[in-house]
Amino acid sequence: MSDLPTNRNILIIEGDEAECIIAAQKLSKNLHTLFLDSPKKANEYLGQEFDAVIFNAFEIFDANAFAAISGTIRGAGYFIILKPVIWSDSLFLTRLTHFLQQQENVEFIDPKQQCLRALTPLGKKEYSELYATEDQKLAVDAVIRVVKGHRRRPLVISADRGRGKSSALGIAAAELSIQGVSNIIVCAPNKKTASAIFQHAININPEIHLKFYSPDELQRQQPDADLVLVDEAAAIPVALLISFAKRYSRIVFASTQHGYEGSGRGFTIRFQKALEELAPEWKSIYLKEPIRWQENDSLEQFVFKIFLLNVELIDSEKLNNIQLSDCKFITLDKDQLVKNEALLSEVFSLLVNAHYQTKPSDLKQILDDTSLSIFSLQANNCIAAIVLVLTEGNIDESLSKEIFAGKRRINGHLVAQALAANVGVANAPMLQGERISRIAVHPILQQQGFGTLLLKSLNKISKADYLSSSFGATDLLISFWKQAGFTAVHIGTKRDASSGAHSVIMLKEKSKQGKMLLQEASVIFNKSFPHLLSDSLGTLESKVALSLLSTQSEVISKGEFKIIKAFSEQQRSYENSLYPIWKLVCNKLTDDQILDDKEKKLVVNKVLQKRGWIELSQKMSGSISGKKEALSLLRRSVAKLLSEF
Repeated sequence: MSDLPTNRNILIIEGDEAECIIAAQKLSKNLHTLFLDSPKKANEYLGQEFDAVIFNAFEIFDANAFAAISGTIRGAGYFIILKPVIWSDSLFLTRLTHFLQQQENVEFIDPKQQCLRALTPLGKKEYSELYATEDQKLAVDAVIRVVKGHRRRPLVISADRGRGKSSALGIAAAELSIQGVSNIIVCAPNKKTASAIFQHAININPEIHLKFYSPDELQRQQPDADLVLVDEAAAIPVALLISFAKRYSRIVFASTQHGYEGSGRGFTIRFQKALEELAPEWKSIYLKEPIRWQENDSLEQFVFKIFLLNVELIDSEKLNNIQLSDCKFITLDKDQLVKNEALLSEVFSLLVNAHYQTKPSDLKQILDDTSLSIFSLQANNCIAAIVLVLTEGNIDESLSKEIFAGKRRINGHLVAQALAANVGVANAPMLQGERISRIAVHPILQQQGFGTLLLKSLNKISKADYLSSSFGATDLLISFWKQAGFTAVHIGTKRDASSGAHSVIMLKEKSKQGKMLLQEASVIFNKSFPHLLSDSLGTLESKVALSLLSTQSEVISKGEFKIIKAFSEQQRSYENSLYPIWKLVCNKLTDDQILDDKEKKLVVNKVLQKRGWIELSQKMSGSISGKKEALSLLRRSVAKLLSEF
């Protein structure tokens, strides 16, 4: 292993944009430099290494790109930031400027200086060995043991960015392929995220053939594999990861501890707790030593600080014995937040812990988005729960018509536009809505009514026509929002590639116009949903389908009643009784007291989602052996529903 490189440096060039660009190019002309001309391209350079990166922050400051691209700069290198003398009116950038002025290894440069000299070229850092650090070697060995050792011992690799985590997965895959292990699957939120794995594997074994699956694809297709490598696991829902651990006996999960892809710390808490129950023999390894820079590098610590990537939840002892009656509902002022770093950290730590896809850009939005408000429950000078609310709608009639017609989409206003463009309520964008974009309760207080109290308190002060929430559908989340008085009005027909879930929109009326909106939207949804289950929602989980179904008023004639009775009590075929049975199911399946869970799952999969008999047996997870048993159970289930009709 080679010597660790020295601290990285931040150079701030401020003034006229054209002059700043010329100065940056002059300074870096002897260095291997990346000029990031578009923030959207930042992810394309992950895994690469530069002596210097020029980040143009004149037109837009992209927080995610800033955090990501900083990880490509090698030790002793330079992060050159171009900016105006005074940034636009932004609380986030005001805070950033304050930290820049206090930070070590930061130099402010006037682009008009006549004596600017090119920076001295950096010495080459050579990796003479296969492994850049001892930590990386230990990680590769651990991955190989997952395949060569006992089954059902998942490995969890965690590290901060720049520790060689993804490259270790690629090296291990290549070593295993040379040893004859050929069926290796790579799973990540997207293929670009996993590019370092493929690159390092191919460098060692050009003949290797790794297979990539998004989380959604892996969940749906469930291909066979000798080994599954899940990278950036913190950006994937825990429920999905656990399903992978159940399906695959040899699997590795790698996550970034303080990353911009997802909240590593909250992931660690939730996932490892679930993994303990499923596979008590699971193993973990932490990569501490950086590859490109020294430990406690000033640039890395600066990025952690400005984006709050390493925030921790407050001590749970401060919240012990808190009762709902102890809490006060308090609106948080952003001007005060930006001046109170401890309070801002407390807010963001709750969000990071609760949501798997919290990113640096979320912090910027919290501080700068004028349509976003922050409300909290507080007790003992601590935040027990927090909710972020976005004001939407109030769009003029002309633009609303274009949105309804599918001719226009504007930034923001997610629910307001979806209600028009997707649900079909033409005037929805004209109303004022308040969308609950995030809600988080301290872990020690969860499932004790604090989230419900927070929503009730918000409901009391809201002046909007309606409240809304949009989230990845699970039966538990849908149940929570139902209990808070919300009604489902839309479900997306495509799964999110990262979460594997369909997005659901739920509303709560606040005004007379909001009530009319909810009535129209819910009627459309309730009528279309049973039909979607046999079409684009054919793979929707039965528990989610049941949580979204509403009782229909399908008229069943005397003749249809006889057909259903002949099926359930005699030997009439299902195929010749299908439509009357479907109408009965739409009328009675929502009654929780009639069927047990197994019967409900069967009815949803066969009658509503119209699965074939062979596929039905597979979806029932081995609880029924084939068509004969499935048909017998279906007859009994239909008989129960009919008896309550």
